[in-house]
Amino acid sequence: MNGEYSFCIRFSSLTVRFILPTEANLPECFLELLCEDTDTPDVTYRVSLIQKPISLNSTPIYEDGDIFVYKTTEGYLRIYKPLIEKDGCQVACLLRKNGENIMYYPEDKWHSKYRNYLHCTHLICGELMLLYRNALLLHSSVVLKDDKAVLFCGASGAGKSTQAKLWQEHLGAEIINGDRCVLMKKDGIFFGGGSPFAGTSGIYSPKQAPIGGIFILNKASDNTITKVTRSAFRTLYYQTTINAWDKSFVDFVTDFYASLLGSVPVFELSCRPDKDAVMLAYNTLFSKEESL
Repeated sequence: MNGEYSFCIRFSSLTVRFILPTEANLPECFLELLCEDTDTPDVTYRVSLIQKPISLNSTPIYEDGDIFVYKTTEGYLRIYKPLIEKDGCQVACLLRKNGENIMYYPEDKWHSKYRNYLHCTHLICGELMLLYRNALLLHSSVVLKDDKAVLFCGASGAGKSTQAKLWQEHLGAEIINGDRCVLMKKDGIFFGGGSPFAGTSGIYSPKQAPIGGIFILNKASDNTITKVTRSAFRTLYYQTTINAWDKSFVDFVTDFYASLLGSVPVFELSCRPDKDAVMLAYNTLFSKEESL
């Protein structure tokens, strides 16, 4: 394309294409996810440079102090307030159901700032894109063990990334992501995989595998494990990136987890951060009689 620069990233079997007005130094989170550029991605984000703020003659359908969401004839438009105040012009994204999305940046800031960062991509590359592909973004670490994805979920500070590292250390598991896992259902099978959002773990992988099990973590002085079903719904729901203002999104999340909890084993693991906790979880999930 004359005068444009494009690249693709791939994670959890999804391909995302970015089309930029100039070449860019890519964020670290994209480097491990780069794949061959393609004209048939699942989703496209095209950068459009603007010289003045976008003006709408309507009220937002959602506002949380930082983000304004407008419903337009073309799709959902998100405008990010902190960047309006700081830069004098919006950073925004128009999310279209057909996947042909537009990212708006202030032209006078593009060369000095955003071109080298793709600022706030982490805010616009996630939940709606996944929703349209029957997928979700869950706040959890995920490892690959015995050809299965094993997820660790729980409240902040529960030890999700710690458990992932312990499985790597004691079981040789491969950490796919330390902070966010893409959940997807394909042909009746639930998959867990990598995403561009890894938090402080800095671990990015495009891999994906059928989910072997999910552990909901609690810190404790003793290691205990209990299989749970419906009681896990609340934890999973509140650890999922959700557009609460979008009824179709909420309905999808509810149906998704109702189906998942009937298909995937979920355990509450109260534990110390040690090898014994790892072996208890592993042996329970994979029905091992003896520790490795």
